[in-house]
Amino acid sequence: MAKPEKKYSGVKNFLRTPTPTLIGIYILMVIIFTFANENFLSIQNFRGIFNNFAVFGVLASGITVVMIAGGFDLSIGSIAGLVGIFSAVLMMDRFGVPTPLIFVISIVIGCTLGLINGLIITKIGINPIITTLGTLAIIRGVCYFWANLNPRIYNVFIQNLGRKFILNAVPYTTIYIAVFFILLSLILKFTRFGRDLYTIGGNEILARLAGIRVDRIKTITYIISGFFSAMAGLLLISQLGSGRPEYGTGAELEVLTIVVLGGVVVGGGKGNYLGVFVALVIIQTISNGMVMMDVPIFLRQVVKGALLVLVISIDALRNRRNLQLY
Repeated sequence: MAKPEKKYSGVKNFLRTPTPTLIGIYILMVIIFTFANENFLSIQNFRGIFNNFAVFGVLASGITVVMIAGGFDLSIGSIAGLVGIFSAVLMMDRFGVPTPLIFVISIVIGCTLGLINGLIITKIGINPIITTLGTLAIIRGVCYFWANLNPRIYNVFIQNLGRKFILNAVPYTTIYIAVFFILLSLILKFTRFGRDLYTIGGNEILARLAGIRVDRIKTITYIISGFFSAMAGLLLISQLGSGRPEYGTGAELEVLTIVVLGGVVVGGGKGNYLGVFVALVIIQTISNGMVMMDVPIFLRQVVKGALLVLVISIDALRNRRNLQLY
């Protein structure tokens, strides 16, 4: 009699997550926007939706790992902006740095800044929100060192990085995100590192008592976040065609909304990439639909905030009901 329970346990666990609610909301949004604008369901429009969430999706890849372990990273937008403008400067004719070296330098910058965040948080013991808020400001200030250059992107490989499509329909960027999410999901589910992340996020004190090297693992999560922030920075300049110091400003708030909507708990110990991907598509679809309906920008922010509160409230009520059952 134990087999049927095991067979359906995965389905029950899935239904306990916010993902089914998000999927239902998404279907409702599609129906509303389809009636509001006949062009909404066009291939061209959905191609734009999936291409436009590239930067947010890559940033979400890294910060999800951080948050599952109980951390927080507000510096991701600034790191992406710094990597973007610095890489654009290196591509200028006066420097002419080879493309492979640009990737190496970008990754080194992102991972180094992530390492700095991790060491400050774990070794000095400063709250992650305060730490990354401070590094956000410092890194953004460094970005403005090149404010007057406005370097244009003429590197063909970098240009194509965020603009090419498969069969003129599926963006390469969607493939990048799918690969990142699947790879990270496998790491979370099937490796000791992934299991340790959930343990640390669930109860850091018990994790330490269990012999888990908490500080090392948390530092690694910030390095991972820095790596994906660097990749997002390259995608950013690829899609926008230039490097500007303000690129990436406010991206951290958009990404945090996506990740929390996707079921990653603030405080750690819970979350998965399926929910994050669904939330990513929903947020971008809502933004796209409201633009097509000429909704004022301030009202778009109100809708996103209301959706965030709604989903978190539903999840909180579901968790409270589950606790009452015990």
